[in-house]
Amino acid sequence: MTTHNPLVVVVDDDLGLLKALGRVLRAAGFETATYSSAEEFLNAPPAARAHCLVLDVQLSGMSGLDLQRHLRANGSRLPIIILTAYDDNGVRDEARTAGCAGYFDKQTDVDVLLRLIHSL
Repeated sequence: MTTHNPLVVVVDDDLGLLKALGRVLRAAGFETATYSSAEEFLNAPPAARAHCLVLDVQLSGMSGLDLQRHLRANGSRLPIIILTAYDDNGVRDEARTAGCAGYFDKQTDVDVLLRLIHSL
């Protein structure tokens, strides 16, 4: 029987952050799948065993909130954590209303993010 570490999917168009967050997640014991756009994620979705999705709001092309709405409309129950550089009350409210598991500014301590991911 093969045992896998939980898979965390990250969608962010900031390639530096995408790479750094991938390293942090792997160091914390997670497998990662990273995508630089919502469209890339939708065209090559990871295995159904994904633990959660860490999603940027402002992406080129389809926004993170549009992707969140699309996933929910298609019945996905995948926990979504929003990570944004541009915190906005309206966006935060919309993300939470759509059922995000967490909403963080990109300046948030990574340990806070990791604690939430572990708790899901």
